Amino acid sequence: MFGKLKEKLKGWFSSSKEKVEEVSEVVETEEEVIEKADKIIEKAKKEKSQEIPTEFETGTLKVEPDIEKIKEDIKEKIKEIPQKEPESVKYAQEEIRETQKKAEEIQKEIERIEKNLEEKKQGILSRIKSTFAYKISEDGFNEIFDDLEMLLLENNVALEVVENIRSKLAEKLIGREINKNEIENEIKKELKKILNEILIEPDNPLDIIKEKKEKPFVILFFGINGVGKTTAIAKVAYFLKKAGMSVCLAAGDTFRAASIEQIAEHAKKLQIPLIKHDYNADPSAVGFDAIKYAKNHKIDVVLIDTAGRMHTKTNLIEEMKKIERVTKPDLKIFVAESIAGNDAVEQAKTFNEAIEIDGSILSKADIDEKGGTIISVSYATGKPIFYLGTGQNYEDLELFNKQKFIDNLLE
Repeated sequence: MFGKLKEKLKGWFSSSKEKVEEVSEVVETEEEVIEKADKIIEKAKKEKSQEIPTEFETGTLKVEPDIEKIKEDIKEKIKEIPQKEPESVKYAQEEIRETQKKAEEIQKEIERIEKNLEEKKQGILSRIKSTFAYKISEDGFNEIFDDLEMLLLENNVALEVVENIRSKLAEKLIGREINKNEIENEIKKELKKILNEILIEPDNPLDIIKEKKEKPFVILFFGINGVGKTTAIAKVAYFLKKAGMSVCLAAGDTFRAASIEQIAEHAKKLQIPLIKHDYNADPSAVGFDAIKYAKNHKIDVVLIDTAGRMHTKTNLIEEMKKIERVTKPDLKIFVAESIAGNDAVEQAKTFNEAIEIDGSILSKADIDEKGGTIISVSYATGKPIFYLGTGQNYEDLELFNKQKFIDNLLE
C-alpha cells in the first residue's frame, strides 16, 4: 500500500541534503571552523580552565605547570647553599638533583598535555566541521522543492495541495540555518507537521453511533457509479453487526440496473433486513420507510444507499439534497476510489459543497501504490477519512489512522 510514493519520498529526502549543500549559502567556511577551534583551545589554556567548554568537551584539560617558575626556584635554592658546611652542601646538592628530576618529569607532563590538547583540537575541529550550517535561500528552496512538487503530482496529490505544502514548507525553511547533519531530518520533520495539519484524525463511527441515545442512527452514503459504494455499505453493516448493533439497509439506488439485487444479495449474506421499492421510485421515500421500519423494530442503525450520481449533473445533485432533507442523516459519508486521483478530489468537492459530507471512505486502498488521493480528499473537504477499503471481503475495512499513515509514508 502506497509503496510507490513512499519509495520516491525516501529517495527525495536522501537527495535533499546534497541539494541543499549545492544551492544554499554556507554559514561557516572551513577557515572559520579552524579559527573557532583554535580560539576554544587558547581560551581554555589562558583561563587555566579545568575543562573544555561543554559543547566541545572531549575530556579534562589540565592546568599547564609554570616551568619557568620552577627553574627560578631551583636557582634560588642553589644560592642558599652554605659554602663552608660540607654536609649541608651535600644535602643541598641532593635536593637540587631531586628538584631537577621533578622538573624533568614536569616537562614530560607538559609535552603530554600539549599532545593531548592537539588531539582535542582535532576532535573539536572534526565535530565543528560535521555541523556546518547552511542558510536556505528562496532560490535554493525553489530548486529543492521542484523535485518534490513533481513527485507529489505524479502520485495523485492535487495541485492545490502541493501549492499549500510549498507555501508552508517555504515559511519554515527559507532563511533558516540548518546544520549539515540535520538537513534531511529537519525537512522531513517540517513535512510531517504539514501533513498533520492537512489530514484529520477521524472519530470512530462506532463511538459516534453509541453516543446517540435516540435510535435509529442514520447514515447516508454518496458517490458515483463503480467506486464500490454498495460494497462499502455492506462492510460497514458487517462491522456494526459484529459490534453488537442491529442494522437495516435501504436500497436508495433506484436508478442503476441490478442495484437493488446487488444490495439484496449483501443483506441476505449478512442476514439483515432490506427496505426496497421498485426501480425509478423516489429514493427519499425508500430512506423514509427504512427509518420508520427501524423505529418500529427498534433497530440501531439505518444505512441508506443512493444512486451513483454523476457529480457534473446538477439535477441529480439536487435530488441528493432532497434525500438529505427527508432522511435527516446523522452521518453523511462520501465514497470514492483511492486510485481515482484528481477525479476523486473533484467528486469530493462537489458532494461536500452540495450536502456537506462528514467524512469519506476510500475503496481499493490495497492496490493504491500512490497514496496521494488520501491527502487530497482530506484537504479538499476539510473532513476526515473514516475508512480505507483494503479488499473484497466484508472484514476488509480499516479505520483510517492519520499518524500511522504519515509515519509509514515518511519513515
